[in-house]
Amino acid sequence: MPGYEGHLDRDQFRGAFPRWARLIGHLQQISSPRFPVDRAKRQLTVGDFLSQLNRDGDAWKNTGSNPLPAYAESWSGTTDGESGIDPVYAMARTANDLDVYYDADEQLPDDEYLARVRETVLAAAPMRQNPLDGGEGLGGLVRYTTRDIEVAGRGHVVFTIDVQPVDDSRGPLGLRRDGDAFTIEVDVKMPTMIQRSSEPERARRSIVGVRLPGLEPITPLLRPVADLAADKMAALALQPGVGDGIAAPRFKDIADLYYIARTCPVDGEKLRKALAENWHWREAGRTGPPQPYRFYGQAPARDDETEILWDQGFRQLRARIPQLQDYPEFKEMTETISTFLDGAADPSNGVWDPARGQWLPSLRNEVASTMDRALAPESRTTDPQQPMVPMQRHLFVFDVDKTLSKHDTLDTLAELAGRLPEVQAVHAPDYETSIRAKIAVLRGVDASLVRQVAETIELSEGAEQLIRELKAAGHEVAIASGGFDAVVGLLAERLGVERYAAGKLGIENGVLTGEVSGLIDGPGKVTAIRGWNEELGIPRERTVAVGDGSNDVDMFEAVGFAAGYQPGTAAAAASHTILRDMGQLNRVVHLSPPDRLTTPAATRRGSSERTT
Repeated sequence: MPGYEGHLDRDQFRGAFPRWARLIGHLQQISSPRFPVDRAKRQLTVGDFLSQLNRDGDAWKNTGSNPLPAYAESWSGTTDGESGIDPVYAMARTANDLDVYYDADEQLPDDEYLARVRETVLAAAPMRQNPLDGGEGLGGLVRYTTRDIEVAGRGHVVFTIDVQPVDDSRGPLGLRRDGDAFTIEVDVKMPTMIQRSSEPERARRSIVGVRLPGLEPITPLLRPVADLAADKMAALALQPGVGDGIAAPRFKDIADLYYIARTCPVDGEKLRKALAENWHWREAGRTGPPQPYRFYGQAPARDDETEILWDQGFRQLRARIPQLQDYPEFKEMTETISTFLDGAADPSNGVWDPARGQWLPSLRNEVASTMDRALAPESRTTDPQQPMVPMQRHLFVFDVDKTLSKHDTLDTLAELAGRLPEVQAVHAPDYETSIRAKIAVLRGVDASLVRQVAETIELSEGAEQLIRELKAAGHEVAIASGGFDAVVGLLAERLGVERYAAGKLGIENGVLTGEVSGLIDGPGKVTAIRGWNEELGIPRERTVAVGDGSNDVDMFEAVGFAAGYQPGTAAAAASHTILRDMGQLNRVVHLSPPDRLTTPAATRRGSSERTT
């Protein structure tokens, strides 16, 4: 039975779990490295919250990676066998947010759609200062409150929901907190982002991977798996930033597409239709997916593409996500994905068999297909003015020496001071020791030379224009340098960059003291980036780092996309892509024209169109 009241027998559930600690203790007993307690509790609350949104029916459809196990038949791969969790749930990549769209019976203007969404979400999770005043969840074990609401262009609206475990056993004495609060994100897609090539499908199994007393299977209507696969296919086949506006290779979508191919039966006709109609192709100026299928920038990259190190990037992703550690090597995964997607183009193929990894012949004969085409209503023409989703705001972080600057600024300073041979003679086992030893060589040097270096830095070709265009497109730019504030600060001012991190060069009485404080090494760059992420509200997934040396490896591993600019060996190994010139980054990021960010949608599409 759909709806909130049907998914939980309160008496049975609370009889088994009168307190939050009892529930967590049970989850610990059945958990495993691939399905840990945190994943179980988040999946449980996500399922509960979606059920509350659907209290009056099935208007809220589930989409995204979170419900992938609900599409699946079975997983025959290797598992650890340490728990009673079905491998279908254990082997799916962790995705704890709740991606939904409101499928109203009538086509609502965007402002009415947002009002309906806001009203429904806030009814389940009101905006309250006191979390104990929130909406009831899990039969009274938790309270839901909304902390923040962010409308991201025409693409989606994100609600940050606080989940506060409570003790309601005191009756008239009131509630009290009963454990640490945690958050879930409810990402509501706007109508312009949801392709509807076929009818929603009922979940084959519960979207919650644990079985608990009193908890019924939560089986909402799902976005068709064919549409989901088409979206992920487009995200991988188009250059990063086109369509979904995320300026990073979608390594996670490799895992999700492979999971679909291994577990989900897919109707060939529906997939062909979804691939042909997917709105990402229109936005990118393409007519459809590449044939044969390949990822954007997959080696060897075409002349008009920037090479993406897909193999290396996915290997890094797999190393840090337990569910993916039994997934095969990149080559085997792409062969499975290509077989699945290339076969979809053949009209003689009927249903994808995930167990066999092959397409089954279509049961429909040629005459039936011809009749269907003859009797089908005339398809609507594609609107050339289809709205485009503005690219989300990203944070771009640049190294200085041999990245923004053509030369090493410390060497330039040493050369001006006539001490370059002594500085270059310094050898040390680690970065910090080396820099401190080199600075010590410059003790007594006139500080005016530092300003001379800062004012005469020769920038890498295209760097200044790139930063100017990034800022004009609404992105944030910062500098994280192992160099020194006296140089980096002036460079940041020259480039109009407000945020930078650099060591403080010791200067007293107009000369260098030979010391440096607050040196920004590899971990220091990561700390700076995390601070900017929090300050700007931009997650690591939408952070791009550009650098060239071993001191940049840590920040490369801490961001969503790492671009090695003419890198050394260590930086190249940690990069997602290699840049020969800064201009390439424009193509990788797919900068949105300023009018897409500044011109109201109604102006672009005509006054008859609805507005946000």
